[in-house]
Amino acid sequence: MLDRKRPYKRSKKSVVQLTSLLDLLFVMVFVSLLQQKNIPAKTEEKPKPKAAPIVQENVKEKKKPIAPKVENALVSATFTFTGNSSNPNSANGSYEMQGTFEADSRYLSLLGLKWLDRPSKDYGMVPLEGNLNESFDLFSGRIQFLGCKPFKLKKTLSIGTKPYSGRWEGRYDCAQGLTELVLTIK
Repeated sequence: MLDRKRPYKRSKKSVVQLTSLLDLLFVMVFVSLLQQKNIPAKTEEKPKPKAAPIVQENVKEKKKPIAPKVENALVSATFTFTGNSSNPNSANGSYEMQGTFEADSRYLSLLGLKWLDRPSKDYGMVPLEGNLNESFDLFSGRIQFLGCKPFKLKKTLSIGTKPYSGRWEGRYDCAQGLTELVLTIK
């Protein structure tokens, strides 16, 4: 029953302002992020004392020489062979060669191109291939011709800027017998 003498009054409910809820939500998200990243809440930090600069004495460090960058390349060379006193059948001659150098494996492959000095028609140009060692001072491989044995050439002179360029000397042994070899790679 309603009492007409008293006007109807609404009861007051507590009202939370929207901005307070948003502030609370923001703080909760921030704290959650801090806990996930293990970042301590910011507190007053005392300034750290600066460390004194370290003074180094004049110590000369041994620097490793920087190896030149080696790339795949087309290579030109001169193959010069000379007689050997232990081989009476050997002769002297030379021819131009051309081939490729593969940088990753240090693999060098050369084919005869044209005669510069042919001892006789009995002599033919022979292909050779092999690998250079890491320091580019030893070339080991094989002359790709029937009856030829593996060879080793040592670098005796550097020519140009490429690490494989230079004068390589050694011997090879094929059907004609032991023969001196100078390979000049340009």
